[in-house]
Amino acid sequence: MKSLLSLILLLCFSQFQSQLKKVDIADFYNWTADNGTHYQFILLSENFAKLDTAIPAVIRVRYSTDGGVTYKTAEYDANLILNQDKKSAGDLVININAGKTARIIQGDGGYTPDNFILYYDKDGNFLRGYQADHTELAKSDVVYAKVFHTPAPTADQMRSLIRLFYKSSDAIYRDLMMLAAQYD
Repeated sequence: MKSLLSLILLLCFSQFQSQLKKVDIADFYNWTADNGTHYQFILLSENFAKLDTAIPAVIRVRYSTDGGVTYKTAEYDANLILNQDKKSAGDLVININAGKTARIIQGDGGYTPDNFILYYDKDGNFLRGYQADHTELAKSDVVYAKVFHTPAPTADQMRSLIRLFYKSSDAIYRDLMMLAAQYD
């Protein structure tokens, strides 16, 4: 009984959700909201198996509401769907559909999960992206923020970016560092 309770507590309080079985992709992006708040996020997911099939992902967002004096971090589950861009031959579109709620990792307050549309060319190079949270999507005239890719071409740069979002005590930290080591 004691071990069952421990297992239930571990599953309930785990910061890394069990729906994501393996991290094959770690990518970094940023955007600035209309109010001037700058957001950074890391997208973690499995590899895409085929087009038009949802795969699990975890998004961790880091932002500051006081000009960079303190930072807040939120995390939420999402599903990614990869499709061909119907408007451009060969380009790809990733729709990121956020879960309903976010978990606050650092700081206080709440966070409304974000949805993204990211465009890539056929070689996997980022072209453009857009963001809107659930609140914005509920409006009849949705306003999207432009999303920019944060490059991490070397293992050291990737490790530095990972450390902005994850601590060495996080369960997924070792896996992320192993992923970064592939760029050494």
